[in-house]
Amino acid sequence: MELLFELIAGKRVLILGFGAEGRSTYKYIKQTGAFSKLGIADVKPVSDLPGCVIHSGSGYLDNIENYDVVFKSPGIVLPKNYKDYSCIITSQTEVFLKAYGRQVIGITGTKGKSTVASLLYHVLYSNNIRCLFAGNIGIPVFDIAKDMSPGAAAVLELSCHQLEICGVSPAAAVLLNLYEDHLDHYGTYANYIKAKKNIYLHQQPSDILYCGENVKPARGESVSRTVVVNKDMLPFGSLKDVDGVRLRGEHNLVNCAFVYSIAKTFGITDDEFTAALKSYIPLRHRLEFIGNRNGVDYYDDSISTTVESTINAVETVQNISTLLLGGMDRGIDYSFLAEYLSKSGLSVIICMYESGKKIFEMLKSCEKMKPVCVLCENLPEAIKTAKKLTPPGTACVLSPAAASYGDFKDFKERGDMFKSMVFDDTAEG
Repeated sequence: MELLFELIAGKRVLILGFGAEGRSTYKYIKQTGAFSKLGIADVKPVSDLPGCVIHSGSGYLDNIENYDVVFKSPGIVLPKNYKDYSCIITSQTEVFLKAYGRQVIGITGTKGKSTVASLLYHVLYSNNIRCLFAGNIGIPVFDIAKDMSPGAAAVLELSCHQLEICGVSPAAAVLLNLYEDHLDHYGTYANYIKAKKNIYLHQQPSDILYCGENVKPARGESVSRTVVVNKDMLPFGSLKDVDGVRLRGEHNLVNCAFVYSIAKTFGITDDEFTAALKSYIPLRHRLEFIGNRNGVDYYDDSISTTVESTINAVETVQNISTLLLGGMDRGIDYSFLAEYLSKSGLSVIICMYESGKKIFEMLKSCEKMKPVCVLCENLPEAIKTAKKLTPPGTACVLSPAAASYGDFKDFKERGDMFKSMVFDDTAEG
């Protein structure tokens, strides 16, 4: 990228965070050879890299202003506002959008962004539209830069962390929804929303924003054309009406509506869209049916980190009787969830970890509490309890309404443990 070369030419460059994105940034900056000095900062030890200055340990953030340009990886919390530093603080996402933003469809939202992004890519690719896929899905955006030919579309899943210091927006932006999440990082819901809004705040009048009814920009807040998406736009009324489709649930009907609206701008017909939808394989850990054990259906919804996603799971799985929830406490208000669950048709609610303890206490204080409520220390104990209490002919769903960090590497590890223990004979209750 010519823009990357111009940004770092003759400059002291620091890569802040050396996970997947940091390593990708290192690769491309190293290839340019344009910098005068290259540093890497990460709280974890970094293997010796020839020609690099390494900053690690508890003081890894202390040297930021000894550099001219800093590439911040998602999730790293800076000691002060990034605009208050004497150096330029940027990111892969911002540089990529500056270079290719006219070709980008950027997708964000608290829930559903991975499904919408992957489904959109699948629909476009299946209909011979030149497109690339990257972002929060696990592919750093720099890794697709070399393939960004004129006319190609880039579908990017963008997290709040990737957007928070982004001063540029994609030509086509998608804001699905907003719910309480990541409050441990942002402190307040307002700060979290502010980060998400960067998906459209820097758009041009010729650009387009697809959004849900509840997240429409305030009057004068967006200069781009706004399309409010709803499920009534679809050529079918329910996912049950589409033979062979693997997606399920009302929330995924709305996700499909977003993809359908964008696909139409590429000239994709209703029949072509429906055919691609039928061949789409849903992502793992998103209300994934993992099998039947001793007459019980088990679903892995480990991706669930919000109140709304757990309620969606309860309302989508028709034969659900047992729900497992709880994880890292991020300061989310669970009072609405507790009230909902206390009146639900569930038979058993199993709470675990930090937030599970909070929900358990709320449930115990609810009047006319219907489900049996059990508190467990961790997921293994919760699974054993679920095997004892869930009757054949019903379903058991892991939908935590909480983050996995602190007890697991990520939601994937949590979901993998759930699946492994469900089918492990030694883990019987």
